[in-house]
Parts: sequence; structure tokens; C-alpha cells
Amino acid sequence: MIDILLPAYNAGSFLAQTIESIRLQDQPGWRLLIRDGGSDDGTPEIIRDYAKQFPQTIRGFYSETRNSPIQSISSLLAESSAPYIMFCDQDDVWLPDKISKCMARFCQDTDGREMDFPRLLFTDKQVVDRNLNRLHNSCFSYQGLNPRSVSFSRLLVQNIPSGCTMLFNRALAKLCTPIPSDAVMHDHWVSLTAAAFGRIIYLEQPTVLYRQHDRNYYGAQPYGVRYLGDLARSGAKAIRKRFYQNVMQAQAFLEIHQNRLSESHLQILEAFASLYVKGWLQRRKILWQYKILKTGFARNVGMMLIV
Repeated sequence: MIDILLPAYNAGSFLAQTIESIRLQDQPGWRLLIRDGGSDDGTPEIIRDYAKQFPQTIRGFYSETRNSPIQSISSLLAESSAPYIMFCDQDDVWLPDKISKCMARFCQDTDGREMDFPRLLFTDKQVVDRNLNRLHNSCFSYQGLNPRSVSFSRLLVQNIPSGCTMLFNRALAKLCTPIPSDAVMHDHWVSLTAAAFGRIIYLEQPTVLYRQHDRNYYGAQPYGVRYLGDLARSGAKAIRKRFYQNVMQAQAFLEIHQNRLSESHLQILEAFASLYVKGWLQRRKILWQYKILKTGFARNVGMMLIV
């Protein structure tokens, strides 16, 4: 059994298509849990309609006040009971064999361990526009990211696994919850937890059509001169603020997991979480010493300049 967790907010334009792509999966044994985060469009009605039509496989949850994606995911994780969990974005389209491919690869990777060992699998995505016209066959190539760059130290400053491609087991879910308010995003928190206490598996094939439109929470931009120019125009203050959200997340991770971290991960976290009180040279020394780096020379130069 797999619980698919879908946080929705003002998703009326694409939600029905997303749900249909899940219903058309070639592997059964899933349950879709959808939580509306206080929408003021037709999203709650879409959820109620599907939950009424398919009560065995679709359940709806509703909030009267505006909820963030992290709040909605945390609530859905509390409702989830299946041995496997997947996340879904409200505007993506799943390829028909997404679940079967992910489960097959996940079950291959036992690594001689019991099934209760924390494991996370993630995949690539196809980048498409709002009408599902293909922009690029690989989101990682499109964004200039290395999908195998998932060490604990690197994930502190750059999340690689996207939530909408994740499959993870109950053992990891138990370590992830509750997700604190200082988490950058729910998928970033799950990735960090998997890197610290379990294993991360990469499936190179794309399993999702990752839709780009004007209301993406983050979205994907092609890595190049334009991307770097847009980043520079956002200003050093905004870039620095976003960087230090990673530090706040690390401080929360340290507080929650301090007694179960390995000695090496504890050293990395303590050093990174202390950046607020370090001098200019010390901050850069910490990043370099513990290999707390991003994918790409330009990204790292930018990080060293603004931190």
C-alpha cells in the first residue's frame, strides 16, 4: 500500500488532470490523500467530488485558513499509515508507470538491510509548459544540477530530490515527522533526514511532467547566463536571506536529532549552524572545510560572495 500525499491551494486549473494521471497508474494499491490549504477557488469542490466518486482510494481534508505546503504535508503525514509514501504536486502530471517503476527500483535496493531501514528514492522529471508541451527531457540537465550530489553536507545548502518524484518508506517517515516550521520545504527536510540516517536512491528516468506556469511555488529555470542574471537582480539581501533559511533549518535539525546523529554529521551541523556568529573568513572556511557546496562553479562563487 502506498499513500500519495497531495497538498493543494487554489489548484482549480490543473488539479483534476493531476488526479486523473494518478488514477491511470498501471499499478494499483495506492491511496490518495488530498488536503486543501484554505483555497478560495473551486479546489475544495474538486476534492469533494473525487472523494465522493472514489471513496476507497481518495480522501479529502480541508482547512478553513491558509496553510503553507509544509503545514499541509505535515497534516497529511499524520493521517498516513501506509508502509510507503509519495508526494504529489497539485499541477504536475504523472507518467502512467511512475509508481511501478519507483517501487521496482526501490525494492531492488535492499542493500542487505531490512525493510525498516530508512530509504528514499527520487527520479528525474520532464519539464513542460502549462499546456504540457515539452521544454526539456531532464529537469536536472535543464537546471544544471547533479542528481548524485546528495551527500549530507551538500544537501544542507541545496536540495536535489524533488518532492513530486519521491518514494520513501515508513521508517524514514517516522524520523521526518513532525516537520518543523523552520524547514525550508518538506522535501528538503526529508532529503536531509534520509542522508543523515538512511540511504538515497536515484532513478535516472523521468516519471513526472513538471509543469511550468506563472504560479509555480518555486519552478525550474534553465541554468545559464539568464538564470544567473535573474538571480543577481533579485539582490544580495534576498539571496542572503534564502541562504540563511538553510542555516535555520540546520539548527532545527540539530536540535531535534542531536542525540542520534553520527559524530561526523554532528560536527558538520554544529559548524554550519554556527555561521550566524562567525566572522567573514570563518564562514567561508567552514563551507570549504566541510564541503558544504552546491552544484556548479558559478553557484559556489555566488554563495561565497554573499554568505
